[in-house]
Amino acid sequence: MSKRRVVVTGLGLITPVGIGVKESWANIINGQSGIGKITKFDCSTFPSQIAGQVKNFDPLAYIPPKDARRMDTFIQFGIAAGIEAFKDSGIEVNDNNSERIGVSVGSGIGGINLIESTSDVFDEGGIRKVSPFFIPGTIINMISGNLSIMLNLKGPNVNCHCMYNRHSFNW
Repeated sequence: MSKRRVVVTGLGLITPVGIGVKESWANIINGQSGIGKITKFDCSTFPSQIAGQVKNFDPLAYIPPKDARRMDTFIQFGIAAGIEAFKDSGIEVNDNNSERIGVSVGSGIGGINLIESTSDVFDEGGIRKVSPFFIPGTIINMISGNLSIMLNLKGPNVNCHCMYNRHSFNW
């Protein structure tokens, strides 16, 4: 195993208590809860009707409209948090370092909103009604892939769709 280290140089948050590190941290310090009644879908038959939902998120602040329409919300959140973290890092990408800067993303699950709505589309209209953007709109590697392209990062691009993620990287 390599003894080389990876350094976290910037932070980015998209959370139920705020958009961005500054807003999220201020709300946490002030004791503001991000938990409330679920409003994103009908949960009237569920035993629990509360959750932490991200509010006031505008994907167009981070992603062009055409691209945002093709992405599940979790991809939009991941890209926005990644952009925030990169800006916070202060790193300047150039020809000398772009191949040494990579993106690593881990997620327990993602794309569930688009998976559910596509299931409904399939049930109602069959396979021909399913968007060709269904798979790219729901897979986790679209976060790191888009960030790499947007930020000109040519280093390792790693994704893990698992509940527990432990990697050793030799960058």
